[in-house]
Amino acid sequence: MSFSHVNNSEVLPVFAHSVLEELITGEIIQQNNSSLINTSSGIFVVSGRPDIDFIEHAILPIYENKKRKNERFTLFSTSKEWDELLLNKATNEFKQYKRYSYLFNKHRYSLLVLKDLTDGFELRRFNEGTIIKSHEFNEAYIKEYWGSVARFLQHGFGYSISYKDKIASECISIFASENYAEIDVATSSNFSGMGLASHVSAAFIKHCLEHDKIPRWDCDIHNVGSINLAQKLGFEHPRMYSIFVKR
Repeated sequence: MSFSHVNNSEVLPVFAHSVLEELITGEIIQQNNSSLINTSSGIFVVSGRPDIDFIEHAILPIYENKKRKNERFTLFSTSKEWDELLLNKATNEFKQYKRYSYLFNKHRYSLLVLKDLTDGFELRRFNEGTIIKSHEFNEAYIKEYWGSVARFLQHGFGYSISYKDKIASECISIFASENYAEIDVATSSNFSGMGLASHVSAAFIKHCLEHDKIPRWDCDIHNVGSINLAQKLGFEHPRMYSIFVKR
Protein backbone atom coordinates (compact mmCIF):
# COMPACT_ATOMS: atom_id res chain seq x y z
CA MET A 1 0.00 0.00 0.00
CA SER A 2 1.09 3.56 -0.64
CA PHE A 3 1.57 5.69 2.46
CA SER A 4 3.49 8.93 2.62
CA HIS A 5 2.27 10.97 5.58
CA VAL A 6 4.50 9.65 8.36
CA ASN A 7 6.90 12.12 9.95
CA ASN A 8 10.39 10.86 10.70
CA SER A 9 9.82 11.61 14.38
CA GLU A 10 6.70 9.43 14.56
CA VAL A 11 6.72 5.89 15.85
CA LEU A 12 3.86 4.00 14.27
CA PRO A 13 2.37 1.09 16.25
CA VAL A 14 3.04 -2.35 14.79
CA PHE A 15 -0.58 -2.81 13.74
CA ALA A 16 -0.18 0.12 11.33
CA HIS A 17 2.75 -1.62 9.64
CA SER A 18 0.66 -4.81 9.49
CA VAL A 19 -2.13 -2.97 7.68
CA LEU A 20 0.26 -1.19 5.33
CA GLU A 21 1.86 -4.50 4.39
CA GLU A 22 -1.59 -6.10 3.99
CA LEU A 23 -0.87 -8.79 6.57
CA ILE A 24 -4.14 -7.97 8.34
CA THR A 25 -7.34 -6.36 7.13
CA GLY A 26 -7.51 -2.60 7.52
CA GLU A 27 -8.10 0.75 5.90
CA ILE A 28 -6.10 3.91 5.23
CA ILE A 29 -7.67 7.35 4.99
CA GLN A 30 -5.45 10.19 3.76
CA GLN A 31 -6.41 13.84 3.49
CA ASN A 32 -3.89 16.57 2.70
CA ASN A 33 -1.03 15.71 5.09
CA SER A 34 -3.05 13.78 7.67
CA SER A 35 -3.69 10.03 7.81
CA LEU A 36 -5.76 7.50 9.69
CA ILE A 37 -4.92 3.79 9.66
CA ASN A 38 -7.31 1.29 11.18
CA THR A 39 -7.69 -2.44 11.69
CA SER A 40 -10.94 -4.37 11.35
CA SER A 41 -10.89 -4.86 15.14
CA GLY A 42 -11.51 -1.16 15.80
CA ILE A 43 -7.96 0.05 16.51
CA PHE A 44 -6.87 3.27 14.82
CA VAL A 45 -3.78 5.47 14.64
CA VAL A 46 -3.75 9.08 13.51
CA SER A 47 -0.58 10.37 11.88
CA GLY A 48 0.94 13.22 9.90
CA ARG A 49 0.06 16.89 10.27
CA PRO A 50 -2.44 17.58 13.07
CA ASP A 51 -5.54 19.03 11.45
CA ILE A 52 -8.91 19.90 13.00
CA ASP A 53 -10.75 19.39 9.70
CA PHE A 54 -9.40 15.86 9.52
CA ILE A 55 -10.76 15.17 12.99
CA GLU A 56 -14.17 16.61 12.08
CA HIS A 57 -14.55 14.98 8.67
CA ALA A 58 -12.60 11.71 8.99
CA ILE A 59 -12.23 10.65 12.62
CA LEU A 60 -15.44 11.79 14.32
CA PRO A 61 -17.82 10.27 11.73
CA ILE A 62 -16.11 6.90 12.19
CA TYR A 63 -16.21 7.32 15.96
CA GLU A 64 -19.95 8.17 15.90
CA ASN A 65 -20.63 5.10 13.78
CA LYS A 66 -18.71 2.88 16.18
CA LYS A 67 -20.47 4.45 19.14
CA ARG A 68 -23.89 3.91 17.58
CA LYS A 69 -23.10 0.24 16.92
CA ASN A 70 -21.47 -0.15 20.36
CA GLU A 71 -18.27 -1.34 18.69
CA ARG A 72 -14.68 -0.88 19.80
CA PHE A 73 -12.96 2.43 19.10
CA THR A 74 -9.35 2.79 20.28
CA LEU A 75 -7.36 5.65 18.74
CA PHE A 76 -3.56 5.86 19.00
CA SER A 77 -2.02 9.32 18.78
CA THR A 78 1.48 9.95 17.42
CA SER A 79 2.12 13.40 18.90
CA LYS A 80 1.22 15.85 21.67
CA GLU A 81 -0.22 18.14 19.00
CA TRP A 82 -2.72 15.45 17.98
CA ASP A 83 -3.47 14.88 21.69
CA GLU A 84 -4.38 18.53 22.19
CA LEU A 85 -6.59 18.72 19.10
CA LEU A 86 -8.43 15.51 19.96
CA LEU A 87 -9.07 16.60 23.54
CA ASN A 88 -10.15 20.11 22.53
CA LYS A 89 -12.51 18.81 19.87
CA ALA A 90 -13.96 15.76 21.60
CA THR A 91 -13.16 16.04 25.31
CA ASN A 92 -16.67 14.85 26.20
CA GLU A 93 -16.40 11.84 23.90
CA PHE A 94 -12.87 10.52 24.47
CA LYS A 95 -11.07 9.26 27.52
CA GLN A 96 -7.28 9.54 27.36
CA TYR A 97 -4.79 6.94 28.59
CA LYS A 98 -0.99 7.08 28.55
CA ARG A 99 1.19 4.22 27.34
CA TYR A 100 4.89 3.48 26.88
CA SER A 101 6.54 2.21 23.72
CA TYR A 102 10.02 0.80 24.38
CA LEU A 103 13.16 0.56 22.28
CA PHE A 104 14.93 -2.80 22.23
CA ASN A 105 18.60 -2.96 23.19
CA LYS A 106 20.07 -6.16 21.77
CA HIS A 107 23.23 -5.85 23.87
CA ARG A 108 21.29 -5.53 27.12
CA TYR A 109 19.19 -8.53 26.14
CA SER A 110 22.35 -10.56 25.47
CA LEU A 111 23.31 -10.09 29.14
CA LEU A 112 20.10 -11.75 30.32
CA VAL A 113 20.72 -14.91 32.35
CA LEU A 114 17.78 -17.21 33.07
CA LYS A 115 17.70 -20.34 35.21
CA ASP A 116 16.73 -23.54 33.44
CA LEU A 117 13.06 -24.42 33.52
CA THR A 118 12.11 -26.74 36.36
CA ASP A 119 11.43 -30.37 35.45
CA GLY A 120 7.92 -30.81 34.12
CA PHE A 121 7.80 -27.44 32.36
CA GLU A 122 8.07 -27.48 28.57
CA LEU A 123 8.58 -24.61 26.13
CA ARG A 124 6.81 -24.96 22.78
CA ARG A 125 6.02 -22.83 19.78
CA PHE A 126 2.38 -21.89 19.24
CA ASN A 127 0.36 -24.05 16.88
CA GLU A 128 -3.32 -24.79 16.37
CA GLY A 129 -3.32 -27.12 19.37
CA THR A 130 -1.84 -24.41 21.60
CA ILE A 131 -4.51 -21.95 20.53
CA ILE A 132 -7.25 -24.42 21.50
CA LYS A 133 -5.73 -24.84 24.99
CA SER A 134 -4.77 -21.19 25.48
CA HIS A 135 -6.32 -19.17 28.31
CA GLU A 136 -5.58 -15.73 26.90
CA PHE A 137 -4.62 -16.17 23.25
CA ASN A 138 -7.42 -18.43 22.12
CA GLU A 139 -9.22 -18.55 18.79
CA ALA A 140 -11.41 -15.53 19.64
CA TYR A 141 -8.33 -13.43 20.44
CA ILE A 142 -6.54 -14.55 17.29
CA LYS A 143 -9.54 -13.79 15.09
CA GLU A 144 -10.03 -10.36 16.67
CA TYR A 145 -6.51 -9.16 15.91
CA TRP A 146 -5.44 -11.33 12.96
CA GLY A 147 -8.73 -12.11 11.25
CA SER A 148 -8.12 -15.86 11.18
CA VAL A 149 -6.01 -18.56 12.77
CA ALA A 150 -4.53 -19.40 9.37
CA ARG A 151 -3.32 -15.82 8.89
CA PHE A 152 -1.77 -15.77 12.36
CA LEU A 153 0.04 -19.06 11.77
CA GLN A 154 1.35 -17.73 8.45
CA HIS A 155 2.51 -14.29 9.57
CA GLY A 156 2.56 -14.36 13.37
CA PHE A 157 4.10 -16.57 16.04
CA GLY A 158 4.09 -17.30 19.72
CA TYR A 159 5.47 -19.52 22.48
CA SER A 160 4.02 -21.20 25.53
CA ILE A 161 5.31 -22.97 28.63
CA SER A 162 3.18 -25.89 29.73
CA TYR A 163 3.09 -27.97 32.89
CA LYS A 164 1.33 -31.35 32.78
CA ASP A 165 -0.17 -30.32 29.45
CA LYS A 166 -1.68 -27.12 30.92
CA ILE A 167 -0.43 -23.74 29.72
CA ALA A 168 1.35 -21.88 32.51
CA SER A 169 2.71 -18.89 30.57
CA GLU A 170 2.33 -17.77 26.98
CA CYS A 171 3.16 -14.96 24.61
CA ILE A 172 2.34 -14.17 21.01
CA SER A 173 2.75 -11.46 18.44
CA ILE A 174 -0.46 -9.51 18.85
CA PHE A 175 0.68 -7.84 15.62
CA ALA A 176 3.63 -8.43 13.31
CA SER A 177 5.07 -7.00 10.12
CA GLU A 178 8.12 -7.62 7.97
CA ASN A 179 10.33 -5.67 10.38
CA TYR A 180 8.51 -5.71 13.75
CA ALA A 181 6.69 -8.00 16.16
CA GLU A 182 4.75 -6.69 19.15
CA ILE A 183 4.67 -8.98 22.16
CA ASP A 184 1.65 -9.81 24.30
CA VAL A 185 2.37 -12.02 27.31
CA ALA A 186 0.25 -13.64 30.02
CA THR A 187 0.93 -16.03 32.90
CA SER A 188 -1.62 -18.09 34.79
CA SER A 189 -2.10 -16.89 38.38
CA ASN A 190 -1.32 -20.44 39.55
CA PHE A 191 2.22 -20.06 38.17
CA SER A 192 2.99 -16.40 38.94
CA GLY A 193 6.29 -15.47 40.54
CA MET A 194 8.20 -18.33 38.93
CA GLY A 195 9.91 -16.32 36.18
CA LEU A 196 8.00 -18.08 33.41
CA ALA A 197 7.07 -14.80 31.69
CA SER A 198 10.79 -14.05 31.32
CA HIS A 199 11.41 -17.45 29.72
CA VAL A 200 8.53 -17.32 27.28
CA SER A 201 9.27 -13.69 26.35
CA ALA A 202 12.93 -14.54 25.80
CA ALA A 203 11.87 -17.27 23.38
CA PHE A 204 9.77 -14.69 21.55
CA ILE A 205 12.70 -12.27 21.33
CA LYS A 206 15.06 -15.04 20.18
CA HIS A 207 12.62 -15.83 17.38
CA CYS A 208 12.55 -12.15 16.39
CA LEU A 209 16.33 -11.96 16.21
CA GLU A 210 16.54 -15.15 14.16
CA HIS A 211 14.02 -13.75 11.66
CA ASP A 212 15.37 -10.18 11.45
CA LYS A 213 12.45 -8.62 13.29
CA ILE A 214 12.66 -5.94 15.94
CA PRO A 215 10.66 -6.89 19.06
CA ARG A 216 8.34 -4.14 20.26
CA TRP A 217 7.03 -3.77 23.80
CA ASP A 218 4.14 -1.43 24.65
CA CYS A 219 2.25 -1.18 27.93
CA ASP A 220 0.19 1.11 30.14
CA ILE A 221 2.37 3.53 32.14
CA HIS A 222 0.87 2.16 35.39
CA ASN A 223 1.54 -1.51 34.61
CA VAL A 224 4.51 -1.98 36.95
CA GLY A 225 4.84 -5.70 36.26
CA SER A 226 5.04 -5.18 32.50
CA ILE A 227 7.48 -2.29 32.91
CA ASN A 228 9.81 -4.35 35.13
CA LEU A 229 9.69 -7.32 32.75
CA ALA A 230 10.40 -5.08 29.76
CA GLN A 231 13.48 -3.62 31.43
CA LYS A 232 14.71 -7.07 32.43
CA LEU A 233 14.49 -8.24 28.81
CA GLY A 234 16.52 -5.34 27.41
CA PHE A 235 13.84 -2.81 26.54
CA GLU A 236 14.67 0.79 27.40
CA HIS A 237 14.03 4.50 26.74
CA PRO A 238 10.23 4.35 26.85
CA ARG A 239 8.42 6.87 24.67
CA MET A 240 5.10 8.00 26.14
CA TYR A 241 2.09 8.28 23.86
CA SER A 242 -1.68 8.57 24.21
CA ILE A 243 -4.60 6.41 23.26
CA PHE A 244 -8.20 7.60 23.22
CA VAL A 245 -11.26 5.42 23.85
CA LYS A 246 -14.99 5.96 24.13
CA ARG A 247 -16.14 7.40 27.44
